[in-house]
Amino acid sequence: MKNTKAIFIKQIRSLIKSPAMIGQGIFFAVVVLVMTFLMGPERECDVCIPAYVCETCLRENPLHSLPTPTIAGLFTVMFVGMALMSSSSGLVQEDKTTHNLRFMTMAGMKPFQYLVGTASALFIMTIPILFLFAMVGRYFGGDTLWFLIIATSGAIVSILFGIAMGLSKAPGLAYPISMIIGFGPMFSSFNENLARWMHFTYTQQINLGIYHLGKGEGGNLPRMFMILGVSAVVILLAFVWMHRKGELRW
Repeated sequence: MKNTKAIFIKQIRSLIKSPAMIGQGIFFAVVVLVMTFLMGPERECDVCIPAYVCETCLRENPLHSLPTPTIAGLFTVMFVGMALMSSSSGLVQEDKTTHNLRFMTMAGMKPFQYLVGTASALFIMTIPILFLFAMVGRYFGGDTLWFLIIATSGAIVSILFGIAMGLSKAPGLAYPISMIIGFGPMFSSFNENLARWMHFTYTQQINLGIYHLGKGEGGNLPRMFMILGVSAVVILLAFVWMHRKGELRW
């Protein structure tokens, strides 16, 4: 417990000292606010064109059946999938390059103590940013709570994924993977085959969850949380396997 608290405080200080993740989150939120203001309110299909045209589109063009992410949802997924995962991995890389990780191991720091302390620090710093996304995306009242539940669930998976990648033998893969899972949901709205493959990723499930929330629909929440849960379990199992000898990698 003492080691976990120590790494938690240390990582909080590191995140405040080098606020790249916080800066990215605020920047994305400002972009959402500006784009929402410039584009104005979204219009439903049955307002701009007759309903029978929509049915024809759905039948002849499968792309019309793919969910179009909202601006707030799009940048939330980019922040959770790309910025948060790369920042988590980068925080671990910083500990490696400064030899802090080596000193922690010599001081008796265990892998799960490091994981819990680092993940907790990142998670606490992430909650205000996601709340900001909810506000600029106009998710008020009960929608605010659901938005935070969906987004923070994905954030937990990204944080675990980033830390695991940072401690792996190939930490350099964290950035390209974060790009794929961060931008994938956006491109999947233009490609049916990509949407089919991305459906099983946790970032696409966040995208779908926020999309249905914006439409006032429940969506398939059990399936969403199942995929998020399975993703987290797989990452934790990989983490356990990497540190089966009980020592941190540096």
